[in-house]
Amino acid sequence: MKRKLTIYIFLIAAAAVVVSTAVGIGIFRARELDAAQQSLRQMLSLMDAEEGGTDVDGLLAEFAASVPELRLTFISPDGVVLGDTDAQTEEDHSGRPEVEQALADGWGSDVRRSATTGITTVYVAYRFADGVVGRAAQSVSSVNAVILPGVIAFVCAGLLALVLALILARKLAVDTAKPVEEAEVAVRQVDETLQSARSEFTANVTHELKTPLTSIKGFTDMMASGLVKNPEDQKRFLAMISVEVDRLTKLVDDILQVSELESVAGALPGEQCSLAQVVREAEKFLQPVAEKAGVALVVSGEEVQGAISADRFKEVALNLMENAVKYNKPGGRVSVTLASEGNQAVFTVADTGIGIPAESQSRVFERFYRVDKGRSRAAGGTGLGLAIVKHIVALYGGQIRLASVVGSGTTVTVRLPLAQNNTV
Repeated sequence: MKRKLTIYIFLIAAAAVVVSTAVGIGIFRARELDAAQQSLRQMLSLMDAEEGGTDVDGLLAEFAASVPELRLTFISPDGVVLGDTDAQTEEDHSGRPEVEQALADGWGSDVRRSATTGITTVYVAYRFADGVVGRAAQSVSSVNAVILPGVIAFVCAGLLALVLALILARKLAVDTAKPVEEAEVAVRQVDETLQSARSEFTANVTHELKTPLTSIKGFTDMMASGLVKNPEDQKRFLAMISVEVDRLTKLVDDILQVSELESVAGALPGEQCSLAQVVREAEKFLQPVAEKAGVALVVSGEEVQGAISADRFKEVALNLMENAVKYNKPGGRVSVTLASEGNQAVFTVADTGIGIPAESQSRVFERFYRVDKGRSRAAGGTGLGLAIVKHIVALYGGQIRLASVVGSGTTVTVRLPLAQNNTV
């Protein structure tokens, strides 16, 4: 029975690992294809920056010299090919999907087998100011070559997961003496745990770290190719790279901080600080941000001595107050109060912002969870701020509560133990 149970558990776990690995590789490849399309879009946009008509021959020569592995085609509005870096053809291109989209909407894209070269290719087309359509193309095989190291990493991670699954399956089989029904429940739990862990790894680590790295690589490739010659465009690209590096640094710092908090056994005895002083420092730091956003930031309450280190409480205060400012409305208000109730210090941050939907309120303290992914990334969030707050509050034996109404605002209340001598 133990042998059968071991095999049964392992096969289910292996299926989960294989499926999740395949899905992860598929997502990874789709994102690389999207990154390739974005890079082609940037190239075409830069070509249209010059005034006057499209210099077909000049652009073809410059493109072939800078990025010979890519293909550039110019097509007149009636579908006639004006020039191509790979081949000369008199075929009517007006029926190409990406060309039709570009003529109608300004931009078009497609992934298909090329009728001219016979190679599966990523196409991006752009209608220039004079009506000529520029079409940049990159073979899918080159994209596959880029993702090969990532695929190898996924496969290695899958093999490691299979080894761990085998060890876990054996241990469960040896230790269990329960009826088959209970064993089946345990199998489902193991399956769900493996799938959840794999999904979290793929969605969080791969995506969160890959997004800024892809942007940085795209900008540096553009500059290295020689296509970005205008000094103002070079400054703009360098500024974008700097923003992405800062974002990546902040993300890594937050991940390390969460890992550190998870590994700490407990707070050091005797730690305490003036919560009011820390909040005033956070107010001073965030006041320029609040003024720029048109949000009033008001701090009030009594002097309270909390049983928490100043550095840890500053993380709590800054994260909560900064979120209240970021996700507020112009003309809104953030009210920060401090009070003591019994043997607890009560720190409250209330805003008049956009609010949080009821279905998301129980998850906002999870790592990498975002209510509005686009807005969070635009505001510079990493998705780890509230997770850090939760870990710090728990580390010092406190509690945190959130109440929110969409369109009206959010109130977060943190309760922490008072210092033994609550004096400042």
